[in-house]
Amino acid sequence: MISIFITLLTIFIVLVVSLILQRRDDIRQYLEICKALKQFPSPPKHWFFGHLKELTQPNEQCVQMLEKRSTEYKTCFVHWYGLYPFLFCNNADAARTIIKSSAPKGDWSYAWLKTWLGDGLIVVNGNKWGRNRRLLTNAFHFDILKSYVSIHNRCTDVLIQKWNKHADNHASFNLYEDMKLLAFDVILQSAFSLKIDCQTAHERHPYVNAVYQLSYLITERLFRITGYVDWLYRLTESGRRYYRLCKFVHQFTEKIIREKRQLLKENTNQYDSNQKRRLDFIDIILQTRDEDGNCLSDKEINDEINTFMFAGHDTTSSALSWTLYCLAKNPEHQAKVREEADAILNHKDDLEWDDLNNKLAYTLMCIKEAMRLYAVVPNIERKLDDYVEINGKVLPPGTHIVIQLYILARRSEIWPEPDRFNPLRFSEENIQKRDAYDYIPFSAGPRNCIGKNFALEELKIVLAKIIYNYEIELDPARQVTRYYSVISQPTDGIWIKIKRR
Repeated sequence: MISIFITLLTIFIVLVVSLILQRRDDIRQYLEICKALKQFPSPPKHWFFGHLKELTQPNEQCVQMLEKRSTEYKTCFVHWYGLYPFLFCNNADAARTIIKSSAPKGDWSYAWLKTWLGDGLIVVNGNKWGRNRRLLTNAFHFDILKSYVSIHNRCTDVLIQKWNKHADNHASFNLYEDMKLLAFDVILQSAFSLKIDCQTAHERHPYVNAVYQLSYLITERLFRITGYVDWLYRLTESGRRYYRLCKFVHQFTEKIIREKRQLLKENTNQYDSNQKRRLDFIDIILQTRDEDGNCLSDKEINDEINTFMFAGHDTTSSALSWTLYCLAKNPEHQAKVREEADAILNHKDDLEWDDLNNKLAYTLMCIKEAMRLYAVVPNIERKLDDYVEINGKVLPPGTHIVIQLYILARRSEIWPEPDRFNPLRFSEENIQKRDAYDYIPFSAGPRNCIGKNFALEELKIVLAKIIYNYEIELDPARQVTRYYSVISQPTDGIWIKIKRR
């Protein structure tokens, strides 16, 4: 019996030693990171779970805790996700240093998106990111964006017809749900040329429903301890549903890509650059070639389509909702936005490309101020791939950094009365007075949001048409609270009342 025990113990020791020897470089790097991060303050923590208990508490409490610590520690502090340390940064100098470095996206929170988004631009790093970013830039060129103006106008017109019924019955309604459906409508038509009447249909299309659920499950996972271990998450009901939905959306987009590619083979002339038919997102990237003459594979296109859907509908619908919330809460600014809309739409039915660039200056200031108050993407993560100095302290490769965009945009020394809605903060004169990295809602540097101009185009058109058609006010019986996750959202929606003009 003793000999069996000794044999098993020997085998166990050999396995442990072998594992340590195999992972010695990782262990050495981990210890170097822990030592370097001791230079920064960190709240008291549990020896094993770190700050997980605080970071997985109900959302509003978690946000308040992070805001308090950002005020207390000023620039940077360390939070421990179990045994893994993360440096939280909330000042412009630190953000600039990290974003302008070659630091790739982090492999922690972004890894959770990989099953859904694959190697899409949000997740992928290295040479593949550089190649795909160059190829996809063509799809967001200004000449292409001009062709999407008609989609934004038509989709907003559908919303207006829908909202006329709300105006007639004088009842309050949740604008956030309508903004999500509007954003879906725009993305589906822009990406696939797919019209499924998702704004007016009585039942959600299966694909729309799947993306809705996936977005919810990503948010839910952030605040569950079981979500931090992939194999454990797969055992939960939410995990099983998440992977099942990922499979469905991949099959849906694969089918569309196959059909588009077959159409391209059968009728090349249909894709001639001189044609009048508007090219959608898939049309464009199917024809794009890199410097070696190679195009994106069907798998790569699938990943980018799913990324476009995730990043395009959730972020835009939140930005629209928060801007409308701010305008409903501040009627004097709503009136100024209406003046700009009247100047354009009193003489025609639709906004045109030139209107967006020359005639909606105050509207754009309101959008920027709403996105400052309610950062659509609250945080971005990076993982250092080289030694970097922050605040005079050197950090080694492998260090995880969280840049708190919503804290950057609320620092009282930069933004006086930070909780007040004041669009004039974004006048040209005031912008020049600030550090460019005090406000980076679309990130910055080489990994900034590739769809920024597409999103702003949609925001301007939708807001101008809504404010032109209606006076909007908040329902005082409904409290509005924020929910910070991958995307900042209103917890229980935003309820408004509208009156036709």
